[in-house]
Amino acid sequence: MGEVPEALRFSVVLFLSYKDIIICIASSALAGIGVGFFSCLLSSADKQRQLNGGKHTDRSRIRCVLGAIGSTIFGILSLVGLNYGPVALVVVVRAGATLPANALFSQVFQIRPLTSSDALGTLVTLSGVVCFTLFQGDPGPEVTESLFVQLLQRPAAI
Repeated sequence: MGEVPEALRFSVVLFLSYKDIIICIASSALAGIGVGFFSCLLSSADKQRQLNGGKHTDRSRIRCVLGAIGSTIFGILSLVGLNYGPVALVVVVRAGATLPANALFSQVFQIRPLTSSDALGTLVTLSGVVCFTLFQGDPGPEVTESLFVQLLQRPAAI
């Protein structure tokens, strides 16, 4: 066997050094997309219920239950990103993934038409997510339990 090329070795080292951030971003984005999908599933169930005179059909009831369960599961899965990265990154990426997912899945489920405002809002949100992720800087120092209690007792916190 030959020697591993330097470029490949560098790529592996680079990936391993940023592995936690990559996992944080990927899991947060996946959680946002999942929440977007299941919230649109819930909205489509509600739309079907309204069209049926306020009563759920068998299909809309199944959509409602699946939407509630899926939204809960993906909401909890948002915590995975917190294990690998700072909360500021998790929140921004998850929120930035949820809006485009809602815009896309609302078209899939025919909840409402896509307008130019939706497209512009999605573009602005994604631009903000990219800028915030790139330029947020290093996270602040870790807050211990005693420091947290001290901060809560200050007048500015009350």
